[in-house]
Amino acid sequence: MEIKHKDWTIRRITAGDIVPAIDFIIPMLHEVYPSIPDVAVRWDLANMEEAYVISDNAVMFAAFEGRNGQVIGTVAIRPYDDRIEAVRGCYDVPVTAELSRCYVNNSLRRQGIAGRLVTAIQDYCRDYGYKTICLHTHRFLPGGFPFWLSQGYGIRNQSQDGLETVYMDKGLTL
Repeated sequence: MEIKHKDWTIRRITAGDIVPAIDFIIPMLHEVYPSIPDVAVRWDLANMEEAYVISDNAVMFAAFEGRNGQVIGTVAIRPYDDRIEAVRGCYDVPVTAELSRCYVNNSLRRQGIAGRLVTAIQDYCRDYGYKTICLHTHRFLPGGFPFWLSQGYGIRNQSQDGLETVYMDKGLTL
C-alpha cells in the first residue's frame, strides 16, 4: 500500500529504508524526550529488520519527502504483549496491536502527514486481523494527546507519574 501526495509518499519500510528511518527517529527521540538519556536504546530500533520488515504481524510505515526521498515521518505497529502494568489485563492480547514511533518532522506538522500515517497503520491492522490498537502518549508532548483524541482514540488509563503518561486505545471496525 502506498499513499501519494504531491509533496510526499507514505509506504511500508523495506530493509533498504532502515538507515534513513533510524536517522530520522533517533534525533526525534532526543528532541521529544531530552531528559531520558537512553530513550533511543530500544530493542525494536536495534533490530529494525526483525521488528518491522521480516515480521508478518508488525510493520513500520514512513513518509518520504518527494524531492529527495528523505524520511519525514514514521509510525509503527507491533503485537501488544500485555507488558504495561497500568493496562495489564485490559486487552485481548492475540488481537491487540501496539502503536509506536509516530513522529513527524517539526517543520511539516499540521499538514496531514501523521493522520495519513495512522490511516495506513489502521488499514494494515484491519487487514491483519487486529481488533484493537493501543498506545501510550504523554500530556507534555506538543500536540500528541489532542492528536490521538482527534483520531478517535479513547483514554484507557492515566498515570500520575512524572511523564504524565496516558494509555489510549481504539477498536477497529471491519
